[in-house]
Amino acid sequence: MCAIPPTKKIIIIGATSGIGRELALLYLSHGHAVGLTGRRAERLAEIKERFPGQTYSKVMDVQSVECTALLDELIREMQGVDLIVYNAGVGAETAALSPDVEMDTLFTNAVGFTRLVVHAYNYFKENILPGQIAVISSVAGIKPLGQVPAYSATKRYMTHYVSCLAQRARRERIPVAFTTILPGFIRTELLRRDYPLSISLARGARLIFKAIEKGKRIAILPTRWRPIMLLARLIPAPLWERM
Repeated sequence: MCAIPPTKKIIIIGATSGIGRELALLYLSHGHAVGLTGRRAERLAEIKERFPGQTYSKVMDVQSVECTALLDELIREMQGVDLIVYNAGVGAETAALSPDVEMDTLFTNAVGFTRLVVHAYNYFKENILPGQIAVISSVAGIKPLGQVPAYSATKRYMTHYVSCLAQRARRERIPVAFTTILPGFIRTELLRRDYPLSISLARGARLIFKAIEKGKRIAILPTRWRPIMLLARLIPAPLWERM
């Protein structure tokens, strides 16, 4: 595993389970100060107990308008931040097209994402500080997936939005680096069945950790998904919609 400086300050939005939790544990195991957010207070407390003195936390629902104020509080408690990771995300494959499921996905993966990533961008801009914003998107955002419409569409939105911010930061000469992670199937709580080419949560988190630390702009992980997605992009929309 790559060596990284021991004084980094990281905030992970959506750290109570899955990829976010594993990333938090990786950064904490390397001696960094890590701020955690999530809706489940008991899971945040469990990590703080394991890494006393290194861990900060806020119970946060990214769908709430108060989430940006909570992010500010966390940054103040940590006396700054170098990297903010947006990992919060939901999605469910259901036989019926449920408006409740679709709207819940939209408010987490698009509305909450936008509110917090814009806030993070403006934090680095207003304080004239170098930093990094990393976003966990998905290969599901590369081509539309009819079984998970809102999930697929919002992951596409996340990827596109970060590209817009990267372009804007360059034009405004703001020293913020962006990393967009597009993982394939990683076995988390969201993955309710055994998909082909899926990998373990531990391996997925390590790959994401390395991509963020290397400052990758866009990373499709694991690498075997890259030729698959290249081929998928070449399939015309009318043909894709018949598959």
